[in-house]
Amino acid sequence: MMKIKPKYPNTEEVKLKLSLQSRKVLEHYSNYTGLTPSQILEEVLPHLLKDEDFIKYVEGKRSNKRMKRELGLIDG
Repeated sequence: MMKIKPKYPNTEEVKLKLSLQSRKVLEHYSNYTGLTPSQILEEVLPHLLKDEDFIKYVEGKRSNKRMKRELGLIDG
């Protein structure tokens, strides 16, 4: 039997403040895809790690090993 693993492990509920436009984008995109707004954010946010300027920012931080580990940029 094939085991099914959760797609988004280690999740926790957080409170965010979003503009009306952002909430509507999430709401309509959620209706379009059939995903929840949380699932949409889980899919979109990892793409921020492809932002070269953000990666340069992380590289430039002093003692950035913890940050890199949290972002999944290094193992451990």
